Amino acid sequence: MSRTRLAALALLASAALAGAGIAAASQRRSQSTQAATATFTATSLSHASSKTCTAGDGSYRETTATYSGSATSPDARLNGPLAIRAHSIVDTTSGLGWVEGSYRVHGAAHGTFHAAVSGGNAVGALTGDAGKPAGKLVASLAAAFTPDGGFSSGSLGAGSANGAGVVFQRGRCERAAAARTVAVAALRFTAGKTQPASGRATGAGSLTLDLTRDANGAIGEAKVVFYVNYRFGGAVTITQLALHQGVKGAGGPVVVDAGAGTTTDTDGNGNLTRVVTGVSGAVAQALLANPHAYYVELTSNGPTLRAQLGGFRRR
Repeated sequence: MSRTRLAALALLASAALAGAGIAAASQRRSQSTQAATATFTATSLSHASSKTCTAGDGSYRETTATYSGSATSPDARLNGPLAIRAHSIVDTTSGLGWVEGSYRVHGAAHGTFHAAVSGGNAVGALTGDAGKPAGKLVASLAAAFTPDGGFSSGSLGAGSANGAGVVFQRGRCERAAAARTVAVAALRFTAGKTQPASGRATGAGSLTLDLTRDANGAIGEAKVVFYVNYRFGGAVTITQLALHQGVKGAGGPVVVDAGAGTTTDTDGNGNLTRVVTGVSGAVAQALLANPHAYYVELTSNGPTLRAQLGGFRRR
């Protein structure tokens, strides 16, 4: 091949590469900056924990929780279901405090935020990734905020909330010790009309409530302890031990199941103890307020033993 033809081919290849470079460069996204605005609400509370303490300038509440809701924006990356995981500390006397955490919108925009809390409002800023197409998100943040109620009337990159600033200094803050109350009800079991041939079935025992109260005396979760000493006088299979709601002479629904399962006792005489944790404070309070409206029942393949509650003694 002549040198002239080789030179021509080289020029054509160079031109093709140059053209490809121009095409690739034209396909790259140009740098740009645009306004970012959104409104949002996140008031559905989950995975929450809270504690209080008392310092020299008032009572403080520290809360960690997930707040769910939605965001609305002309930018699709900021539009959709919203989840905020936040940690806040607020002086319940002055209303001053701070809140910070992370956020995610519809699996796209996500990042972190920091805000001062004053007068029931959170004012601050957030940064993060705007999602696809990729972009850096930096914006002001303003919303009504309470640890229990979450974020409402929120604005991103807009809003008319007054500015706020706080200086928080970690130091001595005394937490009130949770008060415990133990209440015990004696149980005396009687059997139904069906009796074993070997003798009358009887039983005795107790129902114990181990309660935790907050600084205001409200009952939190309770622990319930069932104890039964039974005598059936012959082989028996126990099928359930439970606390029911129902006045004397009437049946009612199960309120707390002891989780006894199925237990076979070859001689029909023995003891049964079961502990149930996580019983709601509302159930415990109702039980203490009107114990006569509840009974404990031990069911079996033979007679059923029932003990109507009379009252609780504190210790």
